[in-house]
Amino acid sequence: MQRHDMDHELSCTPERMWPLYFDDAFNIEMYERGLGFPSCQILERRDDGEKLVRRMAMTPKLEMPRAVAKIVGDRVGYEEIGDWVRSEGVYRWRLVLAAFGDKLRVTGTMRLVPHGVGHCRRVVQFEVDANMFGIGTLVEKTAAKNTLDGWDNSAKWINSYLAAHPG
Repeated sequence: MQRHDMDHELSCTPERMWPLYFDDAFNIEMYERGLGFPSCQILERRDDGEKLVRRMAMTPKLEMPRAVAKIVGDRVGYEEIGDWVRSEGVYRWRLVLAAFGDKLRVTGTMRLVPHGVGHCRRVVQFEVDANMFGIGTLVEKTAAKNTLDGWDNSAKWINSYLAAHPG
């Protein structure tokens, strides 16, 4: 199992970022235009005022070793399933990869912490655990790298978006 922590400074307050993070059009633009994913769809969104549940299906562009690519084949898509509990200020998420199902677990949390005037820190913690004989370590390493790269790239895109769409 691998554990990772990330901390990105975003050029807006948590009060601005949370609504953007759960805005369907913002997410589709970020993933498809900003990150170059061939596809991003919002499959489900429920909001009772305290808890927002969202399920998205995405087809990313991925970098992976040849051994992993042979196993994955054309099943590179995944679902992100998560919930944001407003009173806790925590988004809990998990990824379900089409190629691996329950053999690969990627779960994490995201918090937005105020940081100076008009900024926040996006604090992400996640775990990757592969239960596959012979290739588990390679799959974990690949999944962790793609997850880290995705969050890093999204922070850069979000800050460019915020610069182009102030306030």
